Amino acid sequence: MKRLLFLFVLFTQLSFSQNIVWEQVGLNVETGKEAYVLELIDDFYTSIDIPNGVSISLDAVWFKPEGIETTHYISFSGSVDGLAKLKALRSGENYDKYNIETDKFCAITSISGGSTVNRWNVENYSYPISQLWRWNVKDPAVFVEEFMKLVNEFPQEGYLSIGQITQGTGDNGESHYVYTTHKDYATAISWGPKTKKQQEAFIKFQQLTYPISNFLGTITMYRVKSWN
Repeated sequence: MKRLLFLFVLFTQLSFSQNIVWEQVGLNVETGKEAYVLELIDDFYTSIDIPNGVSISLDAVWFKPEGIETTHYISFSGSVDGLAKLKALRSGENYDKYNIETDKFCAITSISGGSTVNRWNVENYSYPISQLWRWNVKDPAVFVEEFMKLVNEFPQEGYLSIGQITQGTGDNGESHYVYTTHKDYATAISWGPKTKKQQEAFIKFQQLTYPISNFLGTITMYRVKSWN
């Protein structure tokens, strides 16, 4: 009970200091129409005043598990107030026209949302390659606590966040994610524990979280464009 109380206080403090919320829209873009869809997205989001602190990005899917049809993700992140203001701007006649045009060349495959629990290396959020790890977690307190221990032994160079998926979860029940960025292709494909200490920490995390979580796979993406 003391540990759970400590984690609650810790997470509460983190939420006030640095946590963000996000929404992510998955798209299946018709082959050969990627540049045109980017132009439509760019035209709309450069035509509005994006609220302060809100970041919008378009990422193309690079590596993904079998069965995922998504080719691109549009992501929106920031404060609750900022995303609420942006949601109000994503409406009206111009937004309807934008949707009509994009619908001709792509289909929405998913819409999900959530919030971060903790973030590291925020200054490296804009690194061009990112990876998303997904889990179904039965005991969030234990899972996050063990991940914090792993990060202490296996620090990352890129941006890193752990968070929860609260809206739009699928049949596989994804509830938590880890998101990290890499500065280039070589760094991304060579990612992993390098030293014996890091390898031991990684194995320990897997062993301790296996009974209370189900790993659902990874998605690797590269940044096409961002707006803020």
